[in-house]
Amino acid sequence: MKELILIRHGKSSWKGDLPDHERPLAPRGERDAPEMGRRLARTGSVPERIVTSDAERARATAVALAGAAGLPAGAVVEEPRLYHAGADEIPMLARGLHDGFDRVALVGHNPTLQIAAERLCGLHAKKLPTAAVVRMHFAIDRWADLPDQGGTCIEFDYPKKRGA
Repeated sequence: MKELILIRHGKSSWKGDLPDHERPLAPRGERDAPEMGRRLARTGSVPERIVTSDAERARATAVALAGAAGLPAGAVVEEPRLYHAGADEIPMLARGLHDGFDRVALVGHNPTLQIAAERLCGLHAKKLPTAAVVRMHFAIDRWADLPDQGGTCIEFDYPKKRGA
């Protein structure tokens, strides 16, 4: 069994005249990312590896989430292809993951992650909010066998969700 977690980056700042790739987290994003890491830790759902887009806001989300979840800094790795990835590329990137990891998170951008979650596990959500977490199980032993659909959505959480 493999578990793929898709995480949208935290709320980003639009202050200044920075290129999109360099936009940092806004104060709300700086608050929400560690909260989502604590939630994953509380439910025993901490990923063994976090693969993040190299955009500043995604990288900062991954690092803050990992720290709050108790992961070492080395658990976060950058994957530049996640920045421009389309929804079809998300399962392709996941198929390249090391089989020694059973639970892996990908931190990226919308609309890519929302569309990928719809396809991979049938998630029906009006919106994938910033810092949202979608956990899905796949009845596979090797990441190379990840299907384009047919996963089981086991959790959809986001900072403003009540009761989380």
